[in-house]
Amino acid sequence: MPVPEVKKGKWSKERDRTKSGRWRKKRSDADQPREKKRSTLKYALAIIGAIVIVFIVIYFFFPQFFEWLKI
Repeated sequence: MPVPEVKKGKWSKERDRTKSGRWRKKRSDADQPREKKRSTLKYALAIIGAIVIVFIVIYFFFPQFFEWLKI
């Protein structure tokens, strides 16, 4: 099946065929490699670090809460 005719003009774009077989305007970032998604490991470590800091602050300001640990 031939590619649909597109008017020559300032805003015309190339066309791509979708999985369903329809034609659509080609995305501007279609030929570029995809960005790697942000790692959730970094956020998990940041959250764990924040929780540890909160526990340390609570330990220094309210040591009676940690008497059961006997450190």
